[in-house]
Amino acid sequence: MPGTDTLTSAATSAAPHTQATSPAAEAASSPGRGLPGWWSFIEDRILLNVATILMMAAIGFMFYEASSRSLLSESHWWAEELVRFLVVWSVLLSLGVGTRHGHYIRMDLLLNMMPHRVRMAFAWLNSLIGLAFSVLLVIAGFQEVAHLQAIGMFTESNLDLPLWTVRLVLPLGGVLYGFAFVGNIILLLRGHDPDPPVEGENL
Repeated sequence: MPGTDTLTSAATSAAPHTQATSPAAEAASSPGRGLPGWWSFIEDRILLNVATILMMAAIGFMFYEASSRSLLSESHWWAEELVRFLVVWSVLLSLGVGTRHGHYIRMDLLLNMMPHRVRMAFAWLNSLIGLAFSVLLVIAGFQEVAHLQAIGMFTESNLDLPLWTVRLVLPLGGVLYGFAFVGNIILLLRGHDPDPPVEGENL
């Protein structure tokens, strides 16, 4: 029938437009595009899982401490201190990944209004400043770790952990944070916007 042929051809011609996605949406759905596969594997499969395990452990110890206080009227100082350590380690290990995936407070309205070249220029500026800050964090972290190791200071609670092992997360987190900006620079060199102005980006 002529009417059926017309509807079929119209649906066929409209199908590619329905399935097509913009480059910005494609880049937002895969923030690691343009980077080596092992890079994304380390970030998404190792660092995020380790950070999640540490945060879940912190929640577990926090629940234990709260239950012990309310039910047994006992408080464990080591639990409070351990929760702080676990939360700090979890945040610093995942800070670089979260930054490169765009999970931080930013002015999306202003970014969306900028032309592509201006956004890329600000992406370069952001990556270079972030990399410089990461280097300073690594240097300061190593200096603090070396100082704490030299004086032999331990944690305050009865955990009696060498404090330098706890503060080791500062230079380690700085290195991981710096790698996030190095990844952004690699994407910029390959012509990709590391932080496309598209909402709804997921890890």
